[in-house]
Amino acid sequence: MMDEPDVVIRQEPWSVVDVEGEPYSARSVVEAGGLKLLVHGVGSYSADHGSLIRVQPAPGAKAEDLRLYLMGALMGVILHQRGVFPLHASCVALNGFGVAFAGRSGAGKSTLVAALVHRGAAFVTDDISVMTQSGGGISVWPGAARVKLDESALARLPGSASDLEPAGGTRGKYHLPMDSSSEWMTPVPLGRVYLITDGEGPPRLEQLTGLEAISALVDETYFLAYAGALGLASQVFRLAATVARIVPVFRLVRPHGLEHLPAVVELIERNASLPRG
Repeated sequence: MMDEPDVVIRQEPWSVVDVEGEPYSARSVVEAGGLKLLVHGVGSYSADHGSLIRVQPAPGAKAEDLRLYLMGALMGVILHQRGVFPLHASCVALNGFGVAFAGRSGAGKSTLVAALVHRGAAFVTDDISVMTQSGGGISVWPGAARVKLDESALARLPGSASDLEPAGGTRGKYHLPMDSSSEWMTPVPLGRVYLITDGEGPPRLEQLTGLEAISALVDETYFLAYAGALGLASQVFRLAATVARIVPVFRLVRPHGLEHLPAVVELIERNASLPRG
């Protein structure tokens, strides 16, 4: 007998009002603990009770655009509704522990992860790191074995394929498949979190502690605004505080630009090899 699914996704018509404006213009509405997201030219979505997503595609919507919002914003809402901490971060495993890279869209999370995988790290997840407490530690759940990269990042990676599936949206990114280690089909114990920040000078790390670490994690929470709209801000703070108490948190300061990528990779490999204490 098959287990019941944790989350049900249904494509069905329901009463919505379209969003006017430029393509991909979006509007969200909170009703009775659920969230509706309307995206012009893409479709209408709703997330309820941490277990049900409904989708109504717009006429002519691209499949990659529908998946982008479904697996991004709507899955983020579902996780918040379920009381899980989703960090806007990509993650690999080094030396037996997960290292997560958090930052705004375009900060270079996926590019850094792809470069580390090329040098032997095990891929865990891209763009969203779902964190749960396990015993006395924090674990990250593995995600789909692919990263989203634009053409300039793909050109920096040896052997990147040319005929890749578009990732949807307006950023001109593509899905690059990753080799997913069978070792990490279960949650990965998290060893460090790095918050990617632009800055002058050579790449460097600054460890954060206490409220500074908590606030930094809160700021990089996946779709934090939706959690706030759902009245879950205190939940996010509590979950971020748990992660900050158990896992070392660093600010990764580096000049923005792909030419600095090798130095950043070497810095992370050195730091991740140090004891966690």
